[in-house]
Amino acid sequence: MQMKYVTTICPYCGTGCALNLVIRDGKTIGVAPSHRSPVCSGKLCSRGLHAADAFDEARIEQPFVKGEPSDWETALGKAAELKKYAADEIIVITSARLTNENQYLVKKFAQAAGTSIGVVNGGTGVPTVKLDELKDADVILALGNVMQALPLTGNRIIQAKENGARLLYIGPQSYTAIQADTVEITDEYTELPPGFSALIKNAAHPVVVYLANDSAAAKIAETLNIKTAVLYDTNNGRGANLMGIEPLTLSESVKAAVIVAETPVMEQDIYADILQKLDILELTVVAASAETSLADVADIILPIAAQNEIEGTATNWEGRLQMVKPAVASPDGVKTLDAVLADLAGKMGITIPSGTPEELFTALGAEIPAFANITYAQIAKPEGVFLPEA
Repeated sequence: MQMKYVTTICPYCGTGCALNLVIRDGKTIGVAPSHRSPVCSGKLCSRGLHAADAFDEARIEQPFVKGEPSDWETALGKAAELKKYAADEIIVITSARLTNENQYLVKKFAQAAGTSIGVVNGGTGVPTVKLDELKDADVILALGNVMQALPLTGNRIIQAKENGARLLYIGPQSYTAIQADTVEITDEYTELPPGFSALIKNAAHPVVVYLANDSAAAKIAETLNIKTAVLYDTNNGRGANLMGIEPLTLSESVKAAVIVAETPVMEQDIYADILQKLDILELTVVAASAETSLADVADIILPIAAQNEIEGTATNWEGRLQMVKPAVASPDGVKTLDAVLADLAGKMGITIPSGTPEELFTALGAEIPAFANITYAQIAKPEGVFLPEA
């Protein structure tokens, strides 16, 4: 029996907690918190503690065509029928859970094919406060249920309260509302309730906290002129945003889609809202590591490696780059996303970059200023490294 621990990043929210995967005889059997990470300081939420299930359950281990098992050559050949569509009739739909390197490749695939690209469950906005600075705020305005979406970020808010801060809350009834000192329960918010403005104005270190995909909250935050914690609720939503990948919009002209999906077990099905639109497309190609509702609409399914089987980087909501590390081998019949994209691109007559994850990170740094002049050696430290502009 061989056991080892591999430190990587939680696949769930944008806090970016480090965790130790417990590996026995090549299988992930458990999770332990990382005490070396300043992000989580030896703590994990309930989802993080069950991350082993997120990686290993409901795996897709072979290609499918029209719901039937297939081989790679046949499945890729069918997927390559994308080339019969005009570029404006195809959309590439990516996931905010991909590593920066894989996200870069998906973007380059879309560019090479001349198609539009959108990210599911992404978001927009640039935080002006770091995770550890939240505990020093004296007034925190939470817009929406931020503490449930990002529990360990919520711990910093609790620390602020313990230090004497006042927590204001606007949004639906929720866990965050229960923790707040001053509460306005509402399903829709367009402005501050009476009394909130004075509390914020009289504070020495006020902070507004909201989710990056909450446009109503963003509009309120823009009027306040105070520090903001824009929380991306997926593990690399900030990375997708920094690469210029906008939240998904599906136009009526779209007839075909390439979807790169990554949805851990225990996570809300982020594709449910678009299934009806996807179902009427002529061709839907899905690359995924685990089953989702997309199986109901996919014409071709291509199995890809899960996060615990690949190397790369992820960017948490505060702009901290951290390493994603491989802990186990992929099941037989599964390919890495870069290999799948390269094979599909070749059959479509287009070219995308190739290389090791480190080489791809260097390439994206040369193209995207936010990632420039950063090395894997810096990112590999227990604390990771902050993006220069973060």
